[in-house]
Amino acid sequence: MNFRFPAFLDLTGKRCLVTGEGFEIPGKVRALVDAGAATVYVNPRAVPEIEQFAALNLIEWRQRDFTPSDLDGCFLAISDLDDNSELFQLAEEQRILCNSVDDPEHCRFSFGSIHRIGELTIAISTNGWAPAVAVRLRERFEREIGPEYGALIEILKQARPRIASGIADFAARRTLWYRIVDSEALALLRDGKQLEAEALIEGFIREGLEGR
Repeated sequence: MNFRFPAFLDLTGKRCLVTGEGFEIPGKVRALVDAGAATVYVNPRAVPEIEQFAALNLIEWRQRDFTPSDLDGCFLAISDLDDNSELFQLAEEQRILCNSVDDPEHCRFSFGSIHRIGELTIAISTNGWAPAVAVRLRERFEREIGPEYGALIEILKQARPRIASGIADFAARRTLWYRIVDSEALALLRDGKQLEAEALIEGFIREGLEGR
């Protein structure tokens, strides 16, 4: 295994195939739906959650066994079959990224242990060797990195166009960003003082714009 290149993919509108029915499959389908992928699920049966996705037209459900043509036009595939080797080989030939659940020999990428708060995503990987370590690290991040980080990122997301257009100098923008991030804004948000945090950040931005 050599899952050492970390990447966050934009799957919006990308056709992604999921096949099989292991216990991890509903979560994979849900993650693809959340990512905006054009998700195709191929399996004779489906758990209620996947049935609901299909009923809401959030995915296409092909109620049959996998056939090679299911890979046509796909960007990536997730497989949890008794034997993933054929699908993996077909995906390799068509240059489609493939993950076979709990079958690293038939994977071109792996899934990290994820901690997500709003726009913040932290993914942890042990290159497939010690998933339990990744889970424990994720649980630690869940305790230590709370909703205040999501709130801060949302404020900065709204402020970013204004800062980018108002401060041409890169060094000045960088100084402003770190001034905000290293300020008391996070502590204020942690204490539920949203308005105070927004006012503090606004003050930094005004000073940065005036000093351009």
